[in-house]
Amino acid sequence: MRLNPPDYDPKNHYLRIADSDFFRYISKLRHSIRLATDEYWSSEQGATSIDLFMLTPSISSPMGPSSDSEAIPIRFGGLDTYLVDSAQFGLEPPLMNGFDKIYCYLPSLRGEDFDNRHLNQFYHCEAEIVGSMNELIPIIEGYIQHLLQTIKNNEEFLTRLAVDAEVSKQAIADSLAVKNFPRISFDEAVVMLEENGKGNLVAREEHGRSFSVSAELELAALLGHKTPFWVYGYDRDTVPFYQKPDPVDSEKVINADLIFPPILKDSFGGEGVGCGQRQDSEAEMFDSLKRQGIGSESYEWYIHLRTLPQYKTTSGFGLGIERFMAWILGRDNIRDMILYPRLKGVKTLP
Repeated sequence: MRLNPPDYDPKNHYLRIADSDFFRYISKLRHSIRLATDEYWSSEQGATSIDLFMLTPSISSPMGPSSDSEAIPIRFGGLDTYLVDSAQFGLEPPLMNGFDKIYCYLPSLRGEDFDNRHLNQFYHCEAEIVGSMNELIPIIEGYIQHLLQTIKNNEEFLTRLAVDAEVSKQAIADSLAVKNFPRISFDEAVVMLEENGKGNLVAREEHGRSFSVSAELELAALLGHKTPFWVYGYDRDTVPFYQKPDPVDSEKVINADLIFPPILKDSFGGEGVGCGQRQDSEAEMFDSLKRQGIGSESYEWYIHLRTLPQYKTTSGFGLGIERFMAWILGRDNIRDMILYPRLKGVKTLP
């Protein structure tokens, strides 16, 4: 029997957490995803889970002129700081201490307005490895497939929570049947959109071109892939300064987003994973900060890491857990994928 989320009312949502069958099964699914995450990264990849902080003076993800994210500033102990928007900056220093792969599973907090694909607190699985982005991408694909296999092995999750269990089962089967997810370059994607009369969905500003979710969804429809697919090589000044410029074209970076094609009409789709190879050059990082009009004061420690004798090139990624859940369940709002949605300007209990 399929369950549906109760209508959201912040005044009594805590009661729905206490009595809703839907949220009981969401809790079970989240538990299974967390266990599967540890199983994949620790047992299969030999990675070490790292405990991190929730306050930081150095924001990472809400950065780059095309970003739609905002940091959440707070004043603590007389100092200005921020709630953590991503674990990346916390992962890179311990990675240099004799590890090849490390990961975490923690909340990230951001201050932009919420909608059906943005929460002000959401959960991230993030990992950092010693190596290139091309070495990282197959590991990410293996992780996504491991999560899908976990859900497939627990069919009750789909019969209870999926909008259409058969469609979700087929989406899982399609994604498990391929060795690698398809890839398309950002430039190729822009040309495809333009040739199909959708060039207006590509934002063009002084700092470069970027995609909105509308562009991602249109691209998914044009490509017709039955699995998630990668878009790689974004314009340099639209992404955070720590993404490595491509040696072949310094106006591009070595990064990629994994786009989830909606499995049902109007269900969740779009970017669910972001990954990239980190800058390994002090000069390039200072140049990228200058190009984007960002002061270097908060990031000098991060740049200094590149001078350490044990420094090696690293790459990392983050998966939005609620986005992944909404995608495979055919749901349209990631708010329903978490027990305690924290929504900007909405008073909640507790």
